[in-house]
Amino acid sequence: MTHGRSRTVLVIHGAGEPRRRNGKVYWEPLLEDGLGPDYVVHAPRMPKPDEPHYQAWAERIEELLAESARPIVVGHSLGASLLLKYLSEAEPRPALAGLFLVSTPFWNAAKFPEFALRPDFAASLHGLEPIYLYHSRDDEEIPLDHLERYRKALPGASVRVLDGRGHEFNQPEFPELAADIRGLNAAAGGR
Repeated sequence: MTHGRSRTVLVIHGAGEPRRRNGKVYWEPLLEDGLGPDYVVHAPRMPKPDEPHYQAWAERIEELLAESARPIVVGHSLGASLLLKYLSEAEPRPALAGLFLVSTPFWNAAKFPEFALRPDFAASLHGLEPIYLYHSRDDEEIPLDHLERYRKALPGASVRVLDGRGHEFNQPEFPELAADIRGLNAAAGGR
């Protein structure tokens, strides 16, 4: 999936049929515009998004991660939580250039055992960095306390609390995410 010297950005969308913009899952144009030509953004439709099941999504995530070396990975909502679950349980864990999680639910194991993380999930992610967490104060789907639970579990993560983005982050641009992704190249010396 890597095109020339461009960096691959893989986006795993949330539950439900993903919104489209210009015929693409909206995350593609949202990030392509902010990142520019040095990045290739791939936001595939996940299996049965209206009736998501962890196993089907985990298998698709595994396939997608295998398509490029050290991709930059973005997850939104259910997609972000299932990425975390997959990465904390995969052996061996695939190498990533960075993990960026947006509006991530922290599932209650008693109510949502299929999606819940293992109690020791954070220890399983040791060495996976950088991790960025984004949440909007006006998210009507996932309360801000979910972000706080992740902040405590992943103390090395960079946390961005934003205003006016709602749950979907379906906006003309996402400058904070684009800047953090572009910052990976600067931090790695342009590798």
